[in-house]
Amino acid sequence: MNSSTKTVHDEKINSLASTYAQQGFNVLKEPSSSEVPFDLGDYKPDLIAIKGDTNLIIEVKTTASRISVDRFQSLAQEISRHPGWRFLLVTLDDVDSSRIPTTSSELPTWSQLITKLHQAQALIAEGAFEPAMLYLWSIFEAALRKRAIAQSIPVERLPASTLLNHMYSQGEVSVDDVDLFREFMSKRNRIAHGANEPIDPNLIAPVFQSVNRLLTCWGEQDSA
Repeated sequence: MNSSTKTVHDEKINSLASTYAQQGFNVLKEPSSSEVPFDLGDYKPDLIAIKGDTNLIIEVKTTASRISVDRFQSLAQEISRHPGWRFLLVTLDDVDSSRIPTTSSELPTWSQLITKLHQAQALIAEGAFEPAMLYLWSIFEAALRKRAIAQSIPVERLPASTLLNHMYSQGEVSVDDVDLFREFMSKRNRIAHGANEPIDPNLIAPVFQSVNRLLTCWGEQDSA
């Protein structure tokens, strides 16, 4: 890590420490192995934040592009075995957590997502394709973040495009689906930013079917 990168890294750690302290957490910056409350081998987190039943072990990275998700997933799974503890991977690429849900309690349940999907289906049936695309993507993005948390894949804070890529690399999204979702996301983003984007109903139908299949599959697995 060069000096400029280290400066940015340290600034992010200090900023997070301040934010969590303001929220009432007891914060340890760059704790030693002996300060970690259970054995994680030689791993040393950047922060530990403790408040009641919400306890976080936090790793800070300057970019999401070179993250070894497999390594951090194993770490997240080990930490999740301890009641009340959760691993949090933070990067400078993160979406502002004040604007997106980043915990299970902030996200809809699987049954609520299915209900929302039925509402999106009604919009499609009415020919309201633009709002249907916006709503359908929000349902899928919520499902991606929820699945990432459930499977201890610590990417739930990342922007949607990076989140999708990581979930594909972890085998949660198929190669056929990921290409479809990327095309859909591109058009959805243009609509969300005000573009007069032509909409092909033949794109919406397979996306709806894929989202429906993933919601059903993930919901059943996470409820098992």
